[in-house]
Amino acid sequence: MKKENFKYKSLTKKEQKIYQNLISKLSTWLKQKVASSFSSGITLGISGGVDSATLACLCSRIFAENAYFYYFKTGEDLVTENHVKKLEKTLNHKIKIIELTESFDKLTKDLKVKNKKVIANLKSRFFMASLYAKSQEKNTLVLGTDNFDEYFLGYFTKYGDGGCDLLPFANLKKSEVYVLANLLSVPKEIIEKHPSANLYKKQYDEIELGFTYEEFEKWKLDKNLVSNKTSERIEYLHKISNHKRELIPKGPKLK
Repeated sequence: MKKENFKYKSLTKKEQKIYQNLISKLSTWLKQKVASSFSSGITLGISGGVDSATLACLCSRIFAENAYFYYFKTGEDLVTENHVKKLEKTLNHKIKIIELTESFDKLTKDLKVKNKKVIANLKSRFFMASLYAKSQEKNTLVLGTDNFDEYFLGYFTKYGDGGCDLLPFANLKKSEVYVLANLLSVPKEIIEKHPSANLYKKQYDEIELGFTYEEFEKWKLDKNLVSNKTSERIEYLHKISNHKRELIPKGPKLK
């Protein structure tokens, strides 16, 4: 029996209907959240990855000119820039590229930060602050792109890409985002690339995690479907990232 491609799931007619219904539910949910917050639309950071591309395809349909997309450039990355331009053509919607290389380089130099992981998280928070500045100008809500897999594993930067107003995909598995990506015509080059936060060169999600998203989703179905090493790694990542998913602890009251 041929193994199904994790990124290209073949859908039955029933499944197609289910996913089209999901697109409708997401659209309604987003419109309701924007309306109830008295906002004018949404702001979304584009990374060049499948999650932000899929969300952009969805939001360009829903909000049209009230959807604002930004790609923050910090250094030369021709591959990602090419993917962003392909996405822009698919959307028929402007993705504004903002050059922040000099600003971010100065920030890391002034802070004397040298650790690669610290710099990566700093960049994510730098992007978040920049995104909120643009969002406030337009009176919009900032959307986060984390899917269920990333959220469960804590694979996001606290107050970085995890800093947002809404998380539309937080209840959707990575595999389900891929289905939406195909249905919403995300460029093939973006779907097929290795998942990456793209915060430094040759950074890949599944290498950092120590297992694939497919293995994680198998683990969610049945822990016995993966090795003990992978199972322990998943449980460890979930445990140490609890603080990212919980509300900020408040101190005791004065009695």
